[in-house]
Amino acid sequence: MRAALRVIAGRGAARAGIQLSMVALLPVWGADDFGRYVAATGTFAWLQTLVLGVEKSALTAVPRTRMLGPQVTRMLLIRAALPFAIGLLITAALLPVGGLVALYAAAATNAAGLGLLSVLAAVHRLASRPGRDTAAFLSYAAWVVGMAGLAAVGLLRPVSYLLALTGGLIVVCAVLAALVPRDRPHETRPGLATLLNRRVFLLGFSDVADTAGVSVLYIVLAVAAKPAETALVYVLILVSSALGAFGVLVLRLIQPATSLRLRGTGGVGGRALARRISGWTAVIASLVVVTVAVLGTLAPVSDNRILLGVVVLVEMTTFCAVVYAVFLLENTNGSVLSLTTSAALASLIATSVAAIAATGPLGAVGAFLALVVGLATKAIVLHTRLSREVTTVG
Repeated sequence: MRAALRVIAGRGAARAGIQLSMVALLPVWGADDFGRYVAATGTFAWLQTLVLGVEKSALTAVPRTRMLGPQVTRMLLIRAALPFAIGLLITAALLPVGGLVALYAAAATNAAGLGLLSVLAAVHRLASRPGRDTAAFLSYAAWVVGMAGLAAVGLLRPVSYLLALTGGLIVVCAVLAALVPRDRPHETRPGLATLLNRRVFLLGFSDVADTAGVSVLYIVLAVAAKPAETALVYVLILVSSALGAFGVLVLRLIQPATSLRLRGTGGVGGRALARRISGWTAVIASLVVVTVAVLGTLAPVSDNRILLGVVVLVEMTTFCAVVYAVFLLENTNGSVLSLTTSAALASLIATSVAAIAATGPLGAVGAFLALVVGLATKAIVLHTRLSREVTTVG
């Protein structure tokens, strides 16, 4: 428990420093440059969560495969490092082009590096070295704050700022990689690479779909809204993601123990709880969506900050509930991953359609309403499929 609290405190302090330093750049860069920076980083946020599929695979697979643990760890680290390495090469090639091309390339690389940092930290937690997780994130946060200070005095603009952040990631990730235990694999298993690829994709897809939904919002805002509106949504998503990130971190810390508890017959109880959570979430989120949609037809709501606050609050709580339901399912068995993947795909489609339809007329309210629509859709799919499973068994 004490180690978990240190990790939470370290991650919390790091996240606060990183996010506050970014928000402080808004008056320095101005709404236009900051809006373009936000659009670039938001567009590729899904890449970080794609790499985090490797972290989830490690936290569920390594505790269950003691003999294959070193081999699984090594193979997963290679998969986590590959997007970052490719991103560095692409960024170096596109940097002379400059402009938005360089900005978006740097944003993609930085997102992949953040994912690799989380995976390396998880490997050290599994090796009973949680202090390295805390030290790594605090070190990177200090680097971010320092680079934000240079940006504040005009020495770094968006592209050079992202490049500087990526340089810090290279150093921190290199140190963590060098400290990974070099245990030799006890045995090999044919087809292990294919199995891991499937788990990484399926475990990561739900998170990728959630983040991709946010990326769709940024794309829609970049096309249909002013940069200032994009900046407002970005700040509110920072507030929303703070609670979500804390909840996800807690789940990652308990995931190895939960994976062991819910395997085999223990998974029945986990699926039953996920069914109840997704059912109530679907009902409440759907009611909110219908209510806001009706209000939008009766009066202008795009500038209604009270309604915006309510929708943001609903999005935050709905996100936490759906993430916990998915977490329970992912730690039961591999066969259920097709369910979470199909629910995530339905959620992404619903979010995209709702974002295109609602962001223009409803502004920031419509943007967050689109996220609620996506989460409600995911909850409906989960509850329907799990209820069908119970009926079939009964």
